[in-house]
Amino acid sequence: MKTTENISLAGYAFTIETDAYTELGTYLNDIKEAFRNDANAEEITADIEERIAELLREKCISGMVVDTRMVQDIKNRIGNPQELAQDESEETEAAPGPSEPQETKKNWKSKRLFRNMDEKVLGGVCSGLGTYFGIDKALFRILFLVLSIIPVIGGTVIVGPFAFLPMPLIYIILWIAMPAARTDEQRREMKGKPTNLESYKTSDFDFKTEVKEAVESPAGKTFKRAGGIFLGILLLMVGLGGMIGTVVLPSVPSIIKYEIQEELMEETYLDAEEMFVADLLTNNDTFWIFTMIIAGLLSLWFIYNGIMLLFNLKAPSWKPGLVIFISWVISIFVFAGYVAKLAADSLGTIFHIIL
Repeated sequence: MKTTENISLAGYAFTIETDAYTELGTYLNDIKEAFRNDANAEEITADIEERIAELLREKCISGMVVDTRMVQDIKNRIGNPQELAQDESEETEAAPGPSEPQETKKNWKSKRLFRNMDEKVLGGVCSGLGTYFGIDKALFRILFLVLSIIPVIGGTVIVGPFAFLPMPLIYIILWIAMPAARTDEQRREMKGKPTNLESYKTSDFDFKTEVKEAVESPAGKTFKRAGGIFLGILLLMVGLGGMIGTVVLPSVPSIIKYEIQEELMEETYLDAEEMFVADLLTNNDTFWIFTMIIAGLLSLWFIYNGIMLLFNLKAPSWKPGLVIFISWVISIFVFAGYVAKLAADSLGTIFHIIL
């Protein structure tokens, strides 16, 4: 049985074994000692404590007690206090002289350029640039938008309809070139707050991941909704047009019969196949009933999907759209079988008479 302590680290509460508590306390004291001569010692140690708390939160599932193994792993990830102090002292030596304006160690030069995925609208490029340069991300978004619109308004006559491409193209290039800050280490380095000695690893550009994140971003959701509305209206128009055509279908046989009679009056010869088709289109009600069913089901499928997209509805559990589509496919096979049987019977009779 091991005794435990309840502690608060960087504002987070943890339950920790006594041995681990002692080891962690010794490590924090070593860090404070390593930086005691630094002008920003308090800020640096607070930053490292915050990092330790973040790592402990990653490791501790609800109700889990912090043990020595966790503390040792965190020490290995953050690094040796003496090496950290040496790294910070090298940055201090490179800082501006007394006559120049003083800057903290966390200026934008000590940061790395990432796409900020926590504050993204589309790909996180503008928010990443804002974080890197310490400028409000909204200014970068406005800049990209204005520079994309101005050529369209004022330069279309000169460069044609592709005047708007340069800025979106620059955005896409930056999207691919700038790694995404997905891990906690990358987020801290993006803000100029690294606390381990090794350079942070960034994942390569993954097209599927980027597309998924773009779709789930606020701008992506807006574009998706707008596309759904446009496609929904288009499907509705096609479906309603198909329904109107289905209503008109019963009058088609009389029109075809009139055309055939005109040809016969001109003494145009019709062979056996043409006679079969003419009879099928003018004297077979079942053929046109099948045609109306097929056209009606397809039009109904278009209307259903158009309504679902237009109003952003979720399909019921019994999937009516799938039921309509399967019914349409079955009706086509039945219709094809029916026509094939009629053709076989009709042409077989004709060949029998000839023979």
